Amino acid sequence: MIPSLRAFAFPFFGLIAVSLAALTPPPLAADWRMDRLMISTWGEPADEAGAKAYAEAGFNTVMGKLERLDIFRKYGIRAIVMDGSPEAARKHKDHPAVWGWYVRDEPQAAQFEEVGKPVAAYHEADPNHPAYVNLMAWMDLKQYFALVRPRFLSYDYYQWWWGPQNHFGRLEAHRKAALEVGVPLICWVESNADPRWEWGKPGATTLPDNEPKLRQSVYTALAYGVKGIQWFTAGIAFSPAEPGQAPALTPSGQHIKRLNLEMQAMSPVLIGLRSSAVYHTLPLPKDTRPVPDNLWAQAHSEHLCLGFFENLAGEKSLLAVNRDITRARPARLSFDGSFRRLERFDREKRQWAALPLGKTPEGRRITVLEIASGDGVLLRAL
Repeated sequence: MIPSLRAFAFPFFGLIAVSLAALTPPPLAADWRMDRLMISTWGEPADEAGAKAYAEAGFNTVMGKLERLDIFRKYGIRAIVMDGSPEAARKHKDHPAVWGWYVRDEPQAAQFEEVGKPVAAYHEADPNHPAYVNLMAWMDLKQYFALVRPRFLSYDYYQWWWGPQNHFGRLEAHRKAALEVGVPLICWVESNADPRWEWGKPGATTLPDNEPKLRQSVYTALAYGVKGIQWFTAGIAFSPAEPGQAPALTPSGQHIKRLNLEMQAMSPVLIGLRSSAVYHTLPLPKDTRPVPDNLWAQAHSEHLCLGFFENLAGEKSLLAVNRDITRARPARLSFDGSFRRLERFDREKRQWAALPLGKTPEGRRITVLEIASGDGVLLRAL
């Protein structure tokens, strides 16, 4: 738990005076906040053996039933309760395994007003937790916030199933809307990059480039300030299991587990950061922007996505992601003199380490980092 997070996590976003500010949801009356990255999936463990397997695979949130809340609590899992009601929410609002209350997945715009009614009812019954709604990636977000009044923004866009050309445009639009309204942003990622999985087509498998594709989806989303990754679906990540038996991870599930554990390692850092800007290097993806010349950090390599962040103390961080899913690339980065030292986050040790810096002829400090395909490197300036 981060002591200053309540004051920072999403009221800080509300300091941005922009067009959607008047649509900011009313503040929660109690203590709900995202105190860790959400790492979730569509699906739930059927019993205690399943809950243990989900936790070991790095999931900290599931779509679950009320009757299993105590099991989820035992394994450090929280649930988006699928079979709740405002009455149940009032009764269970203090249960530590509740993440929130499911209302609707992918409503059409014509349904927003209807969806807003149970959302309001849940928020009145349980001010400790949010009502859960997930959007398709092309909805009118201003209309959505006006009619539904959600306390976070969740959407799905499966770039390896639907086409990567719109991946960054969707991230740009949803990041902007979430920051304007002052709510955390969550997104869905496909559990296997082979598009044949979406509709159960014959031949669906785990392709050789599956892990770098999933990795690129996760790390670019994190660079855009996303506070939760939801995998679609658990049925792709886990093999079927008999009652009382732990489900085994599929090959793609093993890739997901590695990413989940990395997100768990970074969670205490990333949850306390506010996204300040996102830029890209050449070749620029559709709907993205190049790095301005006046930023404290500059990139001199291709195929990079650069997520810039600040914390409440004003300290700067940078998540540099290799967009290339085909090979590792060197990221040549230079920095101005506005900080004393630069540190890199070690995901295995879960700690920061000083990063040695050279100097350019112009006096800028410089480093070259080798970033694996689709991977990201988290830096902070002190």
